[in-house]
Amino acid sequence: MKPILLGLIIAFLLPPVALLAQAPATTEYPDFYTGSASNKAKEKGIQWVQSIAVSDPAYCSEIKGDTTVTFKAPGMTHVKASCWQQPTTDKPDPFGHDVDVATEIALDGEGNGSFVFPADKFPNGPITLRIYAKDDAAKQDLCELQLFNKGGAIWNQGIPKTDPPQTQGMKLAFSDDFTGPLSISHDGIGATYQSHKTGGGDFSGWQFTSSEDAMNPFSQVGTWLRIHASKTASGQSSGLLSSAHEDGTGFYASAPCYFECRFLAQSAPGVWPAFWLLSKNCIDKPKTIDGADEFDIIEAYGGQGPRNPNFSGYAITSHYWGEKDANGQKLTDDHTDVPMMDKGGKSTWSTTFHTYGMRIMPTEITYYFDDIPVFSHPTGPLSKTLPLYFLVNYAIGGISGWHIDLDRYGNQTDMWVDYIRVYQGTK
Repeated sequence: MKPILLGLIIAFLLPPVALLAQAPATTEYPDFYTGSASNKAKEKGIQWVQSIAVSDPAYCSEIKGDTTVTFKAPGMTHVKASCWQQPTTDKPDPFGHDVDVATEIALDGEGNGSFVFPADKFPNGPITLRIYAKDDAAKQDLCELQLFNKGGAIWNQGIPKTDPPQTQGMKLAFSDDFTGPLSISHDGIGATYQSHKTGGGDFSGWQFTSSEDAMNPFSQVGTWLRIHASKTASGQSSGLLSSAHEDGTGFYASAPCYFECRFLAQSAPGVWPAFWLLSKNCIDKPKTIDGADEFDIIEAYGGQGPRNPNFSGYAITSHYWGEKDANGQKLTDDHTDVPMMDKGGKSTWSTTFHTYGMRIMPTEITYYFDDIPVFSHPTGPLSKTLPLYFLVNYAIGGISGWHIDLDRYGNQTDMWVDYIRVYQGTK
């Protein structure tokens, strides 16, 4: 196995351990949030279970107007439902705000319950309806019901009309608003994207699947790219797109440059959405430069309870594979965990859409969350000159055997990408 490929595999295995060690973030959901370390649940005496099972509407389905949500939560005594809402007259925060759709939902003796979700009062398109339940002792559950709202308010959709402030002096080099037919092929040649990692290396527990496969995970719905991961009797499927193609063509950008992606995904055991960059020499044949750069703009890890990250934030990591400084010393990776509940609108990556960006300048690299700078470090030697390409993926589990449990969701889950854009150079 090549050193760089081995290093990349190791990198994907390490972040969950780092996430488990982070201190808890401020949260709007104190009754249901355990913090980011697994032992926090034990300290609070919380026992995470999977009690909630929604029967209608179906998971990952379309809704419109007032929608009755029917579910069972046997053994639970307190249930509420929440959803993120666009700015309103009463709450004009541009980030939007969280709303309790229903509180103290009555359950019958078998745990059956229902409530009406007024979809027209919430954002159009992909949304996450969150159902929380607990008993009078230690048991708690959180079920994220992914839905596509065919009605609702048009809010915060598509590429903004203005450029991000951190791109001042740059020009737009690439943009995809996913408003038209998708341009994806297995090898990327003749298309915008390649539907697997250039050079190989499938790190998803549910394998990344070609756009030309019967279980093609990619579709264009409304103005979004939908990456639908699933497991059926026919097999398993998840999705990865690369702007680099197998023959070396594709899209690349060099410093000074800025990469940005806006997406929403579900937090459930095993889900692993990411937006990241690799330096072009990772696929150069023959390879003429030692070392390679990988920049994980966001790696998010889903799931709560034992064997899960229990993490409301996300990880940022800059990897310098085999790269050395001017003194010949091996460069050390740069890493941080972003406490999303302390930033901007104070919501998670599964609650509502967010933008995740990275600016590479000759002397400094800066990462952004909703245009807020959250991490920076000096630019490594290779990143000052080498072209970079981007990847976006919805992995499920990992080659380490990371816990996957999507049974109650019908073994399906969605990542919704609103847009990708890249700036570079000078105007």
